[in-house]
Amino acid sequence: MNLYKWEMKQMFRTKVFWFIGGAFIFLMYLLHSEDLIKGGVGGYELFLNLCRDFRSASLFFTGIFAGLHITGAFDDRRMQAAVMAGNSRAKVLLTKFASFASAIALYFATSVLLPATIGFIRFGTVCEDGSFLRNVVARAPLYLLTEIAVCSICFIISMLCKKPGIAVIVNMVTTLTASLAVQFIALKPWGENVLQYLPHGQNAIVFSDMSNKNCVLALGVCIAFIALVIMGSYAKFRKEELK
Repeated sequence: MNLYKWEMKQMFRTKVFWFIGGAFIFLMYLLHSEDLIKGGVGGYELFLNLCRDFRSASLFFTGIFAGLHITGAFDDRRMQAAVMAGNSRAKVLLTKFASFASAIALYFATSVLLPATIGFIRFGTVCEDGSFLRNVVARAPLYLLTEIAVCSICFIISMLCKKPGIAVIVNMVTTLTASLAVQFIALKPWGENVLQYLPHGQNAIVFSDMSNKNCVLALGVCIAFIALVIMGSYAKFRKEELK
């Protein structure tokens, strides 16, 4: 816990965390300012639109954040310092991933949940296709988990890259390519059968399918993918020569 607190303090001191957070908030409020001020859509529809736009924005912003936050930690010797202080490499890596996931959660809370809450207060909580509890309260954390899983590919890429600038470029190219690949597969007759077993697919499926079966599947798929990312990152970090 002390290492996590230290990691979060380090993250809060970086300009990139606040810059990306500000960019998320500015973009989301800019896109939905008219809906928040004048209405035109219900609170539930506003919530869904915010989630969709957050997904699109994260393709760009998360790649930048991961490259500067993770690869930059090697440049600034923060990860090396944490290991030299007596922490195991596994603990340092898990803490770094936890801070990365926490940042995404904070961005989601400020740029999606906060304006959505304003929308629910102003325009009501009626959900046409089910209960508010399932469609909002349950969907929000599940959707956030799919976002963390999707963005975690940027984590391992940033662990592999030596320079922050290169990591940022590779992250953005990879996330954009993955998004296009998902859209291509979705057009195929067999597309949904494949995408339901990928966090990138579940990131879209949870908008239309919040059945118990799919919720459990999405949870399992995302946890498994994140575990693979962490194991792959650790395999690299374990062999890293700390200077």
